[in-house]
Amino acid sequence: MQKLFATSIVLMLCAIWWGDQSSAQDAPAPQGEIRIVDENHRNWVWITLNVMEHLMELDTDGMLVPRLATGWRWLNDRTLEVELRRGVTFHNGEVFDAEIVKLNWQENIRLRQPHQSGAYMNFEPGSRLEIVSPQIVRFIFPEPDGMALAKLSVMHIANRQFYREFGWDEKSW
Repeated sequence: MQKLFATSIVLMLCAIWWGDQSSAQDAPAPQGEIRIVDENHRNWVWITLNVMEHLMELDTDGMLVPRLATGWRWLNDRTLEVELRRGVTFHNGEVFDAEIVKLNWQENIRLRQPHQSGAYMNFEPGSRLEIVSPQIVRFIFPEPDGMALAKLSVMHIANRQFYREFGWDEKSW
């Protein structure tokens, strides 16, 4: 009986030690790219919402919470200042900063993207973005926009590599 007990302890310790050896730190970094076979734009909606980050998003209680932004404040009824998260890099090592937000903003404005929830998620013509510093941007709207934060919560943030190699366009939907 003591031999069986001792053998069980040894096997259990071996199993625990073996399990420790396969930690996530030893796992290879994911590599590759996303290839979409069915070009229906709804595929893009699900992929981008689950793969790309946003400045802020709605939590399970419907409250806006920071993501790539750490905070935001209205300077007046038409100007929203957003502070960006520091120390963020994309998968390719590119640094997230105000220039990246501006690039994504310009593409969003240029295309007036078709949103799954409707065109009301597009920003009004004349809306613009100013860079205050590498970590602060200001969104300036031609008129008060009570949906601005919700609209920003669905504006996908991609890096320069994405725009060089693929980008948004009707051919991408």
